[in-house]
Amino acid sequence: MATSTPWGSRKIVEESSEEWFVLQKKTFTRWCNSYLRERSIEIDDLFADVSDGTVLLNLLEIIGQDTILSVCGRKFYPPQKCKMDIHKLENCNLIFDYLKQNELKIVNIGSSDIKDGSPRLVLGLIWTIILRFAISEDGKEGLLLWCRKNCAGYEGVDVQNFHRSWSDGLAFCALINHFRPDLIDFNECLARRSEPMTNLNLAFDVAKNELDIDRLLDAEDICGSEKPDEKSIIAYLSLFFKKFAALAQKDNLAEAIRKAVDVTQHHEGLVASYDADSESLLSWIRVQSDKFGNDGSLNLSSTDEVKTLIENMHAFKNGEKPTKQQQLASSEAVLANLRLSQRNNERPLYAPKIEVEDIETEWAAMEKSEKGLEDGAIELLDAFERTDYALQRFGNKIAKVEDFVVTGNPVFTSMDYGDSVQSCSELLKKCEVFEIQAPKYSTMLKSCDDFVQMCAQKHSGSAAAKEKYDGVSASVDELIGNEATFKSNVEAKLAEEKRLLGLKEKFVAALVNYEFDLFEAQEALMEPISLCNSVAAIEKVIKSTEEVKVSLEKSEAVLIELEGMSAELSAANYGVEKDASSVRELYNTLNESLAKRFADLGHADASQSSKEAIRKAFAESSAKLMDYSNETSRVVSSLTRRMSVTAEKQAEKLNEVMNSFEAEAPGLMEAVESANESQVAAEIFVNGLTSNTIFSCRLVFGECEKNLKSAVDINSAHILALNGKSEMSAEQATEIREAFEAFDKDKSGKLSVKEFQDGLMAMGIVLNDDESEAEFKKRDLDGSGTLSFDEFAEYILEQYQSGSSESDILSAFKGLCDGKAVISEVEMKQWFPVQQEYMGERLGEGGEYEGFVVEMFKV
Repeated sequence: MATSTPWGSRKIVEESSEEWFVLQKKTFTRWCNSYLRERSIEIDDLFADVSDGTVLLNLLEIIGQDTILSVCGRKFYPPQKCKMDIHKLENCNLIFDYLKQNELKIVNIGSSDIKDGSPRLVLGLIWTIILRFAISEDGKEGLLLWCRKNCAGYEGVDVQNFHRSWSDGLAFCALINHFRPDLIDFNECLARRSEPMTNLNLAFDVAKNELDIDRLLDAEDICGSEKPDEKSIIAYLSLFFKKFAALAQKDNLAEAIRKAVDVTQHHEGLVASYDADSESLLSWIRVQSDKFGNDGSLNLSSTDEVKTLIENMHAFKNGEKPTKQQQLASSEAVLANLRLSQRNNERPLYAPKIEVEDIETEWAAMEKSEKGLEDGAIELLDAFERTDYALQRFGNKIAKVEDFVVTGNPVFTSMDYGDSVQSCSELLKKCEVFEIQAPKYSTMLKSCDDFVQMCAQKHSGSAAAKEKYDGVSASVDELIGNEATFKSNVEAKLAEEKRLLGLKEKFVAALVNYEFDLFEAQEALMEPISLCNSVAAIEKVIKSTEEVKVSLEKSEAVLIELEGMSAELSAANYGVEKDASSVRELYNTLNESLAKRFADLGHADASQSSKEAIRKAFAESSAKLMDYSNETSRVVSSLTRRMSVTAEKQAEKLNEVMNSFEAEAPGLMEAVESANESQVAAEIFVNGLTSNTIFSCRLVFGECEKNLKSAVDINSAHILALNGKSEMSAEQATEIREAFEAFDKDKSGKLSVKEFQDGLMAMGIVLNDDESEAEFKKRDLDGSGTLSFDEFAEYILEQYQSGSSESDILSAFKGLCDGKAVISEVEMKQWFPVQQEYMGERLGEGGEYEGFVVEMFKV
């Protein structure tokens, strides 16, 4: 019978047909030879070669792993002694006795059927042996589930049975690719899906040549039939299962070693990172401490230099320093994570040369030096700004005095003492005016000296001002002496001049005097408010302004008198160079400016008071945040370092700290942010009340929160590890649940011994009957003869996941190397392609691994 397919016409082979008979004979012959090769036995004609029983008895001893003598109590006749039918029948009887002892009941076949080489019965017996010893009786469901699981996710592959699901060759290619992707490119196989013969031949050739799996079938046996023979495919796949299940177990052993090596490399990386960061950070701190503590840092001579120093310190606090604070927090986190990982992986705790406490102590000393330099710079800036102001006032006043000297020198060094009463009177008036002015200018000169004394010695302009003062002071003394001599000569001349110009002279003298007073008032009102950087400075200027106001109010009577004298002289047609209108104008201007001056001072006073409050608010809120964050970090660090505290107690304490942090810390940070916004709005760039900045507050808050959450997470993982419970991934849970439910035939939620053994096969775990029964009894604590899903899953996870102790890794190496004490280069390349270089440098001579494992668990 034939049917049409995408690959041409294909036959449907019935089990009663001759073609089916020939196919199974070929397949079962090759299957038997794959085991008999161990004893150099090979079957040519299956039905003839098994007639004396010796071939099947040898096969049973190989596949059953027990001798005929140990199971049946007697030996069988070897081929050279088995010539008579009675001997052949006794051998065949031993076959059935052996199978019976292995709890396998055979019906509808006898010893004579084997001796006579009955084709159908011999094939049935071979099939029964395959089911019992290769795939555990009806465990073909387990084999099917194992094939389906390992072919899952491959496009075009859907394993539902042992016949049509394998007909296009893709399932065989997918199965080989799953375990050995280096042998077959599945995408290429998928691309030639329309060429099943090619894919089948490729899979069978690779299985034979690369994996040493005997070729039980030919491509024509499968591709030439619409429904390939199920028993033949099962027999063939049993050899694939035998090869790949052993390969998967070795891969699990290799994975255990890889994990341990990865942990060691991870620890070494953390140690190197902490040592490098702590050493560089401590070096940086000491450099900064030396820089801040250098006595020469404040040897500056100008305001701009001091401002540059303050700006540099401000940039340091907001730029370089927060970065190093973050490095300190990160180093502490690295050390904590290293020690926690070492505890979880049974490694000794690392004791660094530089502890975090050492760095924190030197950090505090650096900040103290930094604060001292900053305070000194601010104090020096205040002194230099006052010096700048004093030099400005000095320059104004000394220029007036110089003008006074320059104006007086030509008069009082002249030999012209007048030639009339009028001229003599004028000259004497000049002397009188000079004598009136001289004390004022002397007072002004004295105030210049006061300004010189106000100057900071370090300021570059102080020495020049002192030199200027000394020179002008000498000139004034010389001028006063010249005037005295000049006046004496004019008075002698005046004896001849009788007329005095009293009124004019009086007016001029009074006017000059009044102008001087107005100039002094004007100078007082010109003192810049912007230089007042404190409430006390503002109050001082307010007081001086009030004194000017009182002085102006008192001088109005003098102004009125001057205006009367000016009017009288004008009425008498006696001209003067300057009347009282100019001083009246200046008086009115000064009087009118007082209101604005007081308003500006009021605003400045309010502004400085507000800024003082803003600075204080930021300093207090940032201090609260820093104290809270540092205390939280200290508590967390203390909990993670204390070996005497249980993990559960640590979890309780950490949760208390986390709840407290979430309730309080955001409010403290919000208060700091609000206070900082007020500083920015008020244009406050330097806060001498604290060394904290908004950047350092944000950084410390963030690091505290991150370290707290990290500690909680790491503690949770530690508790899981201590309880011996490994989290099951979603994929693992699905696979294990699928196998459990597939073999829980009565849906009782329990597995019997037989169901447990079939489930192990579905998960790719190879154990003989004795080993699987021993594992079953070990977990059947209540003696019920069944296992729950959790008990089954726990065993499966134990096989998938490796231990992390030193003994676990040594056992893994021994299993991976088949008991040898060394690992070969071929095994290194096969199992550790990524870690090969690292491990090669540390393994002992010839690949000895025990010493390597011992050293690995010291980190």
